[in-house]
Amino acid sequence: MGLLPLPRPLMTGEVLDAAFRLFRAGLLRCLPYSGLATLVLQLPELRATYFPAGWLGSSSDRYVLPAISMLIGVLLFGVLTLRLYAISRGERPRFRREVFAALKRWPAAVIASVGSLAFAAALVVVGTMFNPFTPNPMGLIGLLVLVWPASLFVVGLPAFWCDGLNPFTAVLRAVRISYRRLWRMVGVVLAVACIVIVFYILAAIIVGLISQLLRRADLVLLTAMRSMNSLVMGTLGVPFVLATLLVAYEDLKLRDLERRGVTA
Repeated sequence: MGLLPLPRPLMTGEVLDAAFRLFRAGLLRCLPYSGLATLVLQLPELRATYFPAGWLGSSSDRYVLPAISMLIGVLLFGVLTLRLYAISRGERPRFRREVFAALKRWPAAVIASVGSLAFAAALVVVGTMFNPFTPNPMGLIGLLVLVWPASLFVVGLPAFWCDGLNPFTAVLRAVRISYRRLWRMVGVVLAVACIVIVFYILAAIIVGLISQLLRRADLVLLTAMRSMNSLVMGTLGVPFVLATLLVAYEDLKLRDLERRGVTA
């Protein structure tokens, strides 16, 4: 029995509960792809840390590597979304089908990913610069401002991969079904962000305790520990976020269909 299609519109708490059940059902099948996606997205940071002069003795790859990392990340995010979508419908995931479908739509997926996740990525970047112990009012205002457009566009990613829409139609559909229930999507985004932040803080505390135990450890070891922490958090966090987007998109789509049916 799959989780989708939804039998009825869900409350915000039910969306998170269904997303967690989908995340739990597909975790083991998604770990290799989410781990690889997280590692690929970390390549620019790893290069800057361990190879400041460039891998080939030239710093020219500081511009090429982020582009390659983003392109491969888009492909892997597509494979992950298709796999979670198949699991949510009670279907057996097929590696070849998912990879071939993602490769076929790869160029258009770049446009859809940028249009859907640009504000969400900016929200993550601003969030990483915000220190809760010494809060900056401008940083807090930036977070509050970015959460609205991020919530408006973010379900364009499952609309593109799951319904086979072109990137522009997927983003427009995301805006159309989200703006009437923007408060609901803001609540979902904030709840997911709080869950991820809590686990990140716990992991950071563990890394800090280990760092205190290894006071004589060199900078390379401490940097490797922080990179490993980010890799683990990304490996577990990416499937959960994508599962939440899938369930939220299906909920919004069902509500939109009911609204149009009533007004018709």
